[in-house]
Amino acid sequence: MKLSISKARNSFLEYLKKERAASPLTIVTYDKSLREFENFLLEYLGVMEPSIDDLSADVVRAFLVELNRRKNSRLTVRKKLSSIRSLAKFLVRFEHIQSDFTGFISTPRKPKAIPVYVEETVIEKILLSVSVDAENGYRDKAILELLYGTGIRVSELCGLNFGSVDFESGTLKVSGKRNKERLVPLLQRTAESLKEYLQSRRDVDWVFDRPLFMSSNGKRIIPASVYRIVARQIKKFSNVERKGPHTLRHTFATHLLNHGADLEAVRELLGHTSLSTTQIYTHLSIEQLKRVYSKAHPRAKK
Repeated sequence: MKLSISKARNSFLEYLKKERAASPLTIVTYDKSLREFENFLLEYLGVMEPSIDDLSADVVRAFLVELNRRKNSRLTVRKKLSSIRSLAKFLVRFEHIQSDFTGFISTPRKPKAIPVYVEETVIEKILLSVSVDAENGYRDKAILELLYGTGIRVSELCGLNFGSVDFESGTLKVSGKRNKERLVPLLQRTAESLKEYLQSRRDVDWVFDRPLFMSSNGKRIIPASVYRIVARQIKKFSNVERKGPHTLRHTFATHLLNHGADLEAVRELLGHTSLSTTQIYTHLSIEQLKRVYSKAHPRAKK
């Protein structure tokens, strides 16, 4: 009996959950993309229940054409194609099919997104705007100072514990992607804001693995809560399109480069594996380029 795509999808998702320890969000994303592909096949092939024997490079290409007709962005198309590729590899691995039917399909080039950042004068207003007299004021101020002062990811901030902070050496131990650890310097202002926050907490006993940032219900803070905290403050002073924690990460990198920081050093601070990832910020440092131009170009002095 031919294995239906529906059953293949369910087996694949179960494999991701139990053997690959994929996150619930990852599983939902794969499921949504593969269901969309399956629904397309129902109409495109005109069959009641598509099977894995119906899978081919041609039907995948037809699906990509349909996604483009629906005005899906290149990034969305890439993600959906990635889900189909992963399903194909799963089917090959467990010998449901002989070869990967997506092997010769080109992946749409990833669009280069322009990082959104906040101007220096505006970021100062944002950091000074948090009232420590408000509920969780010390915490929110420390979060903003830490995100802008270190450039760490929101997931990295949420994963911080008491033991992550070393005030004596002025460093922060961060667990990044794939659990890679790195040390990040703490600015004096950032360290002071953290100390004030910790002094304001009731559970002042220093326990190494206790979450550094807590929510109102006493549990470790989650990214969605951090997003709300950051967005609330940014929108008071800026009209930037994106107002989340990653905007502060972009702002951190851009301001460093504008002031002459070495690209490799910024890469280390951000926890990027490849220098090419960090290079998206170089075109943003126009102020630095203008200063170089005005000093060095003969006609700029006239």
